[in-house]
Amino acid sequence: MVTVPGGAGRPLCGRRERRKLQTRAALEAAALRLFAERGYERTTVEDIADAADVAVRTFFRYFSSKRHVLFGDVAHTIAGRLRAALAERPAGEPPVDAVRAALDAVDIDEDQYAPIVARLRLVRQLPELLPAYQMIFHELHETIADFVADRTGEPANSLRPQLLAGVATLSVRATLCELEAGETSPGALRALSHQTYDALANGLRQISAGTPAVRGR
Repeated sequence: MVTVPGGAGRPLCGRRERRKLQTRAALEAAALRLFAERGYERTTVEDIADAADVAVRTFFRYFSSKRHVLFGDVAHTIAGRLRAALAERPAGEPPVDAVRAALDAVDIDEDQYAPIVARLRLVRQLPELLPAYQMIFHELHETIADFVADRTGEPANSLRPQLLAGVATLSVRATLCELEAGETSPGALRALSHQTYDALANGLRQISAGTPAVRGR
Protein backbone atom coordinates (compact mmCIF):
# COMPACT_ATOMS: atom_id res chain seq x y z
CA MET A 1 0.00 0.00 0.00
CA VAL A 2 1.30 3.43 -0.94
CA THR A 3 1.35 5.79 2.06
CA VAL A 4 1.90 9.45 2.67
CA PRO A 5 5.33 10.09 4.21
CA GLY A 6 4.82 10.70 7.91
CA GLY A 7 1.14 9.83 7.52
CA ALA A 8 1.16 6.79 9.83
CA GLY A 9 0.10 4.42 7.09
CA ARG A 10 -2.66 6.61 5.65
CA PRO A 11 -3.51 5.44 2.08
CA LEU A 12 -2.43 7.89 -0.60
CA CYS A 13 -5.47 9.16 -2.53
CA GLY A 14 -7.46 6.12 -1.35
CA ARG A 15 -10.79 7.79 -1.94
CA ARG A 16 -9.77 8.94 -5.42
CA GLU A 17 -8.58 5.46 -6.37
CA ARG A 18 -11.85 3.96 -5.15
CA ARG A 19 -13.79 6.43 -7.30
CA LYS A 20 -11.70 5.48 -10.31
CA LEU A 21 -12.36 1.80 -9.74
CA GLN A 22 -16.07 2.48 -9.30
CA THR A 23 -16.20 4.51 -12.52
CA ARG A 24 -14.38 1.81 -14.45
CA ALA A 25 -16.67 -0.88 -13.08
CA ALA A 26 -19.73 1.22 -13.95
CA LEU A 27 -18.51 1.63 -17.53
CA GLU A 28 -17.86 -2.09 -17.90
CA ALA A 29 -21.24 -3.01 -16.44
CA ALA A 30 -23.06 -0.49 -18.64
CA ALA A 31 -21.22 -1.67 -21.76
CA LEU A 32 -21.87 -5.36 -21.21
CA ARG A 33 -25.54 -4.69 -20.43
CA LEU A 34 -26.00 -2.57 -23.54
CA PHE A 35 -24.17 -5.08 -25.72
CA ALA A 36 -26.54 -7.78 -24.49
CA GLU A 37 -29.65 -5.61 -24.95
CA ARG A 38 -28.87 -3.77 -28.19
CA GLY A 39 -26.02 -5.67 -29.76
CA TYR A 40 -22.39 -4.67 -30.03
CA GLU A 41 -22.59 -2.81 -33.33
CA ARG A 42 -25.66 -0.79 -32.31
CA THR A 43 -24.08 0.35 -29.05
CA THR A 44 -21.89 3.45 -29.24
CA VAL A 45 -19.30 4.80 -26.87
CA GLU A 46 -21.69 7.69 -26.25
CA ASP A 47 -24.39 5.20 -25.22
CA ILE A 48 -22.03 3.53 -22.76
CA ALA A 49 -20.89 6.81 -21.23
CA ASP A 50 -24.47 8.03 -20.91
CA ALA A 51 -25.59 4.80 -19.23
CA ALA A 52 -22.73 5.09 -16.74
CA ASP A 53 -23.55 8.79 -16.22
CA VAL A 54 -20.11 10.03 -17.27
CA ALA A 55 -18.74 12.11 -20.13
CA VAL A 56 -17.40 10.46 -23.27
CA ARG A 57 -13.93 11.79 -22.49
CA THR A 58 -14.13 9.91 -19.18
CA PHE A 59 -14.75 6.68 -21.08
CA PHE A 60 -11.50 7.19 -22.99
CA ARG A 61 -9.56 7.69 -19.76
CA TYR A 62 -10.25 4.05 -18.97
CA PHE A 63 -10.72 2.33 -22.32
CA SER A 64 -9.32 2.97 -25.77
CA SER A 65 -12.28 1.51 -27.67
CA LYS A 66 -15.48 -0.52 -27.49
CA ARG A 67 -13.40 -3.62 -28.10
CA HIS A 68 -11.23 -2.80 -25.09
CA VAL A 69 -14.22 -2.49 -22.76
CA LEU A 70 -15.78 -5.62 -24.27
CA PHE A 71 -12.85 -7.94 -23.66
CA GLY A 72 -11.11 -6.14 -20.80
CA ASP A 73 -7.47 -5.46 -20.08
CA VAL A 74 -6.39 -9.11 -20.23
CA ALA A 75 -7.36 -9.56 -23.88
CA HIS A 76 -6.49 -5.97 -24.79
CA THR A 77 -2.85 -6.38 -23.78
CA ILE A 78 -2.23 -10.08 -24.18
CA ALA A 79 -0.52 -10.00 -27.59
CA GLY A 80 1.99 -7.40 -26.39
CA ARG A 81 2.59 -9.27 -23.14
CA LEU A 82 3.11 -12.53 -25.02
CA ARG A 83 5.54 -10.83 -27.42
CA ALA A 84 7.56 -9.53 -24.46
CA ALA A 85 7.54 -12.94 -22.76
CA LEU A 86 8.73 -14.65 -25.94
CA ALA A 87 11.55 -12.13 -26.33
CA GLU A 88 12.83 -13.09 -22.88
CA ARG A 89 13.19 -16.80 -23.66
CA PRO A 90 16.78 -18.16 -23.91
CA ALA A 91 18.21 -18.13 -27.42
CA GLY A 92 18.93 -21.87 -27.52
CA GLU A 93 15.57 -23.00 -26.20
CA PRO A 94 13.48 -25.06 -28.64
CA PRO A 95 10.55 -22.99 -29.95
CA VAL A 96 7.99 -25.54 -28.67
CA ASP A 97 9.31 -25.13 -25.12
CA ALA A 98 9.74 -21.37 -25.44
CA VAL A 99 6.12 -20.85 -26.50
CA ARG A 100 4.85 -23.07 -23.68
CA ALA A 101 6.83 -21.09 -21.10
CA ALA A 102 5.77 -17.75 -22.57
CA LEU A 103 2.10 -18.73 -22.38
CA ASP A 104 2.62 -19.47 -18.69
CA ALA A 105 4.19 -16.03 -18.23
CA VAL A 106 1.04 -14.28 -19.46
CA ASP A 107 -1.32 -16.50 -17.46
CA ILE A 108 -4.28 -14.71 -15.88
CA ASP A 109 -5.04 -14.37 -12.18
CA GLU A 110 -7.88 -16.38 -10.68
CA ASP A 111 -9.80 -13.21 -9.77
CA GLN A 112 -10.03 -12.44 -13.50
CA TYR A 113 -11.76 -15.71 -14.37
CA ALA A 114 -15.32 -14.61 -13.59
CA PRO A 115 -15.21 -11.51 -15.83
CA ILE A 116 -13.66 -13.57 -18.62
CA VAL A 117 -16.40 -16.19 -18.37
CA ALA A 118 -19.05 -13.44 -18.51
CA ARG A 119 -17.50 -12.10 -21.70
CA LEU A 120 -17.17 -15.55 -23.27
CA ARG A 121 -20.85 -16.18 -22.65
CA LEU A 122 -21.73 -12.81 -24.14
CA VAL A 123 -19.77 -13.72 -27.27
CA ARG A 124 -21.71 -16.98 -27.49
CA GLN A 125 -24.96 -15.05 -27.07
CA LEU A 126 -24.10 -12.45 -29.74
CA PRO A 127 -22.52 -13.95 -32.90
CA GLU A 128 -21.74 -10.41 -34.10
CA LEU A 129 -18.99 -10.32 -31.46
CA LEU A 130 -17.15 -13.27 -33.00
CA PRO A 131 -15.00 -11.19 -35.39
CA ALA A 132 -13.60 -9.12 -32.52
CA TYR A 133 -13.08 -12.29 -30.46
CA GLN A 134 -11.38 -14.04 -33.37
CA MET A 135 -9.09 -11.06 -33.89
CA ILE A 136 -7.56 -11.61 -30.44
CA PHE A 137 -6.55 -15.14 -31.42
CA HIS A 138 -5.35 -13.94 -34.81
CA GLU A 139 -3.00 -11.50 -33.04
CA LEU A 140 -1.73 -14.29 -30.78
CA HIS A 141 -1.22 -16.58 -33.76
CA GLU A 142 0.75 -13.97 -35.69
CA THR A 143 2.86 -13.12 -32.64
CA ILE A 144 3.86 -16.75 -32.14
CA ALA A 145 4.43 -17.43 -35.84
CA ASP A 146 6.72 -14.39 -36.08
CA PHE A 147 8.67 -15.58 -33.03
CA VAL A 148 9.14 -19.10 -34.39
CA ALA A 149 10.16 -17.71 -37.77
CA ASP A 150 12.76 -15.50 -36.13
CA ARG A 151 14.16 -18.41 -34.10
CA THR A 152 14.28 -20.88 -36.99
CA GLY A 153 15.07 -18.61 -39.91
CA GLU A 154 11.98 -19.85 -41.75
CA PRO A 155 9.27 -17.65 -43.28
CA ALA A 156 6.45 -16.94 -40.84
CA ASN A 157 3.94 -18.48 -43.24
CA SER A 158 5.85 -21.77 -43.54
CA LEU A 159 5.01 -25.10 -41.93
CA ARG A 160 6.54 -25.01 -38.45
CA PRO A 161 5.74 -21.41 -37.49
CA GLN A 162 2.13 -21.82 -38.58
CA LEU A 163 1.71 -25.23 -36.94
CA LEU A 164 3.16 -24.14 -33.62
CA ALA A 165 1.11 -20.93 -33.62
CA GLY A 166 -1.99 -23.01 -34.34
CA VAL A 167 -1.18 -25.46 -31.56
CA ALA A 168 -0.70 -22.66 -29.03
CA THR A 169 -3.88 -20.76 -29.89
CA LEU A 170 -5.93 -23.96 -30.04
CA SER A 171 -4.71 -24.97 -26.58
CA VAL A 172 -5.74 -21.55 -25.23
CA ARG A 173 -9.18 -21.88 -26.84
CA ALA A 174 -9.67 -25.37 -25.40
CA THR A 175 -8.73 -24.19 -21.92
CA LEU A 176 -11.13 -21.24 -22.17
CA CYS A 177 -13.91 -23.64 -23.18
CA GLU A 178 -13.27 -25.66 -20.04
CA LEU A 179 -13.29 -22.47 -17.98
CA GLU A 180 -16.59 -21.33 -19.48
CA ALA A 181 -18.20 -24.73 -19.05
CA GLY A 182 -17.11 -24.89 -15.41
CA GLU A 183 -15.68 -28.37 -16.00
CA THR A 184 -12.35 -27.53 -14.36
CA SER A 185 -11.58 -25.68 -11.16
CA PRO A 186 -9.58 -22.46 -11.59
CA GLY A 187 -6.67 -23.97 -9.68
CA ALA A 188 -6.42 -26.83 -12.17
CA LEU A 189 -6.43 -24.69 -15.30
CA ARG A 190 -2.63 -24.36 -15.50
CA ALA A 191 -2.21 -28.15 -15.46
CA LEU A 192 -4.98 -28.53 -18.04
CA SER A 193 -3.35 -25.92 -20.25
CA HIS A 194 -0.05 -27.79 -20.08
CA GLN A 195 -1.73 -31.10 -20.83
CA THR A 196 -3.56 -29.67 -23.83
CA TYR A 197 -0.52 -27.89 -25.24
CA ASP A 198 1.77 -30.91 -24.79
CA ALA A 199 -0.74 -33.26 -26.42
CA LEU A 200 -1.03 -31.01 -29.46
CA ALA A 201 2.67 -30.14 -29.66
CA ASN A 202 4.01 -33.69 -29.29
CA GLY A 203 4.24 -34.24 -33.03
CA LEU A 204 5.91 -30.88 -33.59
CA ARG A 205 8.88 -31.90 -31.45
CA GLN A 206 9.67 -34.47 -34.14
CA ILE A 207 10.02 -31.80 -36.81
CA SER A 208 13.67 -30.91 -36.34
CA ALA A 209 15.23 -27.65 -37.44
CA GLY A 210 15.88 -27.56 -41.14
CA THR A 211 13.64 -30.51 -41.96
CA PRO A 212 11.90 -29.66 -45.21
CA ALA A 213 8.17 -29.98 -45.52
CA VAL A 214 6.95 -33.02 -47.46
CA ARG A 215 5.83 -31.80 -50.87
CA GLY A 216 3.37 -33.42 -53.20
CA ARG A 217 4.90 -35.49 -55.97
